[in-house]
Amino acid sequence: MKFTRTIATAAAGAALVAGALAGAGTASAAGASAKPAAALGSTSLASVVAPYASSWNHNWSDYNIVTHAVFAVLKAKPSSPVKVLADGKTPLTLFIPTDRAFQTLVGNLTGKKIATEQGVFNAVAGLGVDTVEAVLLYHVVPGATIPSSVAVKANGAHLTTAQGGSIRVVVKSSPLSIRLADNAPRIRDPYVILSKVDINKGNVQIAHAINRVLLPVNLKPYVKPLGTKSLASVVAPFAKGFNHNWGDYNIVTHAVFAVLKAKPSSPVKVLADGKTALTLFIPTDRAFQTLVKTLTGKTIHSEQGVFNAVAGLGIDKVEAVLLYHVVPGATIPSSVAVKANGARLTTAEGGVIRVVVTSRPLAIRLADETPSVRDPYVILSQVDINKGNRQIAHGINRVLLPAA
Repeated sequence: MKFTRTIATAAAGAALVAGALAGAGTASAAGASAKPAAALGSTSLASVVAPYASSWNHNWSDYNIVTHAVFAVLKAKPSSPVKVLADGKTPLTLFIPTDRAFQTLVGNLTGKKIATEQGVFNAVAGLGVDTVEAVLLYHVVPGATIPSSVAVKANGAHLTTAQGGSIRVVVKSSPLSIRLADNAPRIRDPYVILSKVDINKGNVQIAHAINRVLLPVNLKPYVKPLGTKSLASVVAPFAKGFNHNWGDYNIVTHAVFAVLKAKPSSPVKVLADGKTALTLFIPTDRAFQTLVKTLTGKTIHSEQGVFNAVAGLGIDKVEAVLLYHVVPGATIPSSVAVKANGARLTTAEGGVIRVVVTSRPLAIRLADETPSVRDPYVILSQVDINKGNRQIAHGINRVLLPAA
């Protein structure tokens, strides 16, 4: 995900810009507004869809992914033409894909169904900022406010987009439908969702929701398939014994194997399934030594001793702690993580981790659910473990702790 500025950053202002795209829509053959532009308001689409930039949810019918994509592009390229979506005085019509539309696109490109909005966004971000920018601009018809009342009479219209390509409008009356024919003929065209038209009605910027993503080109050449090497196979050598290197992963590896020995069906076994995308924040041996000292007040000077103390917490507790380090469904490289300030990551344990990124100096803090204990930081010299595969890991200097 080369370009993800998206999963967060501060708030309102970011949300406004991000929202820009999330209120977009269809255009008409006539290319004319139902009212003179002077009679229309200047509320921007950005301000209408701002809430979608604040978080992810489980509603695949709204616009979180496209909103985050807009914000990501504008963070990476502040002068991008995408910024027009925040200028409520500039007439335009936007076709705005739902979250489900992006999930379908990623499925078409990869053959995989990603189950979370954030995971889908990460896959989209992996296309690169320039490609994402081009796709977003291909949804914008500049210079015309086209309400649905005009769009339904636009059969045969060829709409020129802000990306420079064209979209052909195909209207059928029985039953009524509006199909948008794009430049990727081998992938099914999107339809306007007739129950979600005229977003921001009465203003010069108007939007209509669509059920698939419009494509200016075939995107498959842009997709780099990820490998299926599992994280379990990467860390397996650390299970052979303990050593005196507190910067590696003997203790967490022994903990994983201990849980799987006691509970063979534990969800922890996902770490051995390289076909399943996930991100693991992996604590170093020093991180576990620090945890044991925090819990007991004593510094144990051998890795074996630290592991024994951790095991003493009980297998169920150790399992919960391990699963709290796993973010399922998303391969999040460090290039995305450093731009993820404010992101809330749902873990395999069911809890949430909040990402806090600072730039001077660069640091990534992971805020867990135990505020009384200091939060861990990503070790920037130990990121992208198993890079190029669906399962990726980043070393951390403390153990993440779920709610008690």
